[in-house]
Amino acid sequence: PLHRMHSTRFRAAIAAQATGESRVCVCGDMNVAHEDVDFHNPAERRTLTQAGTTPEERASLRCFLAPPLGMRDAFRQVHGRAAGQYTYWSQRARARPANRGLRIDYFLLASGVPPAAVVDVQHLQEMHGSDHCPILLELDLARL
Repeated sequence: PLHRMHSTRFRAAIAAQATGESRVCVCGDMNVAHEDVDFHNPAERRTLTQAGTTPEERASLRCFLAPPLGMRDAFRQVHGRAAGQYTYWSQRARARPANRGLRIDYFLLASGVPPAAVVDVQHLQEMHGSDHCPILLELDLARL
């Protein structure tokens, strides 16, 4: 399907840029919750077919994190396995007030970005106006 071709081309483009000491950050809506802690209902069977949580989608995101790209999830670097930290909630299901969401927006950092340069990553969940909340990456530029 088209999404697989797009994903393969996108990873190839990132791989061409994120080599050696390159300071590359891929950020935005990846439309997939990578780990169980990244969505509110991982134990439910329907997550195997629910958009953003299928095994195929999760494996696709893992391709960014595994070699040869070896990028790292900046949020998890700073906040470890913090739960309930979502960036998307279904408006149709009115999921935001109950925090029934998914973390599908990311900052993925190439190995050329030193871990010490990452000061903080925030999900600005109190900001409304979309089914997503803004995400913020604070870097110490002197450490880049």
